[in-house]
Amino acid sequence: MQIKKDEIYQRILAVSKRLFIHNGYEKTSLRMVADKCFISKSNIYRYFRSKEEIYETLVGKARQSVMKAIGHFGSSEYAGNYTDDKIEDVSTALAKVMSEHREGLLIMLKSTGSKDKAMLTDMMTEFFVEACPIEDDEFKIQIVSILVMGLTDILKSYSEEDEMRYRLRLLITYHYLGLNGIKGRLGFDAK
Repeated sequence: MQIKKDEIYQRILAVSKRLFIHNGYEKTSLRMVADKCFISKSNIYRYFRSKEEIYETLVGKARQSVMKAIGHFGSSEYAGNYTDDKIEDVSTALAKVMSEHREGLLIMLKSTGSKDKAMLTDMMTEFFVEACPIEDDEFKIQIVSILVMGLTDILKSYSEEDEMRYRLRLLITYHYLGLNGIKGRLGFDAK
C-alpha cells in the first residue's frame, strides 16, 4: 500500500512538532524525525529543504501573530497605562494568540538559543520594561524573565482560551500591581 505524499508531508510536520516541543529545535535531528516517521532521512528532503524550513512552517504564523499583538499593546495607548480594562484587553488578545498558536509558541520558547525565543524575549522586555517605574535595568530584565517563565508555564499547562485568559490576567495584574493588586482588583480574599 502506497502512502500519499500529503500524508508523509503532514506526518513529517506532526512528528517534528512533537520532537521540537519535547527536545527543542537544536536537539532534534532530521534523523530522529525520519526514524519516527518510518521514512529515510533523504525522503524528508523531497518535502523540505532543511530542518529550518520545517521549523519555519511550524512557527511562522505564530511569530507573525505575536509580533502584531505585541506591537499593538506596545503602543502609547497601552504602555504604562494598565487600567483594568486595558489589562483585560491584553489578556484577551494574548489568550487568543496563545490558544490559536500554542504549539508554534511552545516550539519557539522551547528552542533555547533560537532567534525566535530571543525575539520574543526582547519584544516582551521592551514592551513590559517600558511601563516599569523602576530605574534598575538589570532588575527589570529579571522581572521580564519571570514573566516569560509564567507565559511559558501557561502555554504548557493550559490549552483552553478562557483558562489562558484568566491566568494571563492574573499574571499581568501581578506583573504591574503585585500581590495586593491581584487581591484588590480581582476580588481575592486576604488569607
